[in-house]
Amino acid sequence: MGDVLYFNGRFTTTAERIVSVEDRGFQFGDGVYEVFKFVGKRPVFLLDHFRRMDRGLREIDIPNPWNEASFSQTMSKLLERTSFADGVVYIQVTRGEGERTHFYPDGMQPTAVAYSRRFVFPDASRKERGIRLITAPDLRWKQCQIKSINLLPNALAKKKAQRAGADEALLVEEGTVREGASASFFVVRAGKIITHPLDEHILPGVVRDRVIGLAISAKIRVDERPLRETELFQLDEAFITSTTMGVMPVTEIDDRVIGNSRRGEVTAELQRLFDDLESQERSA
Repeated sequence: MGDVLYFNGRFTTTAERIVSVEDRGFQFGDGVYEVFKFVGKRPVFLLDHFRRMDRGLREIDIPNPWNEASFSQTMSKLLERTSFADGVVYIQVTRGEGERTHFYPDGMQPTAVAYSRRFVFPDASRKERGIRLITAPDLRWKQCQIKSINLLPNALAKKKAQRAGADEALLVEEGTVREGASASFFVVRAGKIITHPLDEHILPGVVRDRVIGLAISAKIRVDERPLRETELFQLDEAFITSTTMGVMPVTEIDDRVIGNSRRGEVTAELQRLFDDLESQERSA
């Protein structure tokens, strides 16, 4: 039996093959996606993910099949049908099905898909040990603020990292560090956090935004500015954030040790604050 699957208003499982060969998501990568985490069948930051998806759909002129209330209701029903307690839900909305042509007609009916999937989140040991990164050229399109299903450059960068024995690729464009292939990126210097500003070069990460808010509340200075690749040699700490990884220390970049190759104090504090915030969210 496959995982629970929502498809255009009905529930089935991922064992059923349902997407048309002429769906524009399949043919053109014409759509957006979201991923949210659930623990004990309780979603984490659900409406944050909905609002980001809604912004992305509006930017590429696809009608959102849900509003906040119907989205929450659909995801609640999906989790009720899910047989396991912890995991992620993947959501994808495409422009819909139609004759394969670049000139898509107005008024297309979007295809909406969501399914649950088991996921083992990092344990305390992993969150202390951290991960290794490599740098890779940023080959993505020029609207990275949209969570597009066009992920070929990201997938190629991730595979390059895997082949190098690393966990993630850090995307660099003309000497400027952008973000990870599937994560936001932060560095710490002299107790201050530096991360790329929100613009068309990076995705507005749900966890990224929450962590910045936590840092500011904890009186940790946050400088949102472009980071030069040469600055990677001068770091006290580095970490990534994502839905599945939370706050994860970075101990090496391109085989260069960051700090003392151990989780730094600022990173550890933000991990603690974020874990507390997630717990509050699930119990609300």
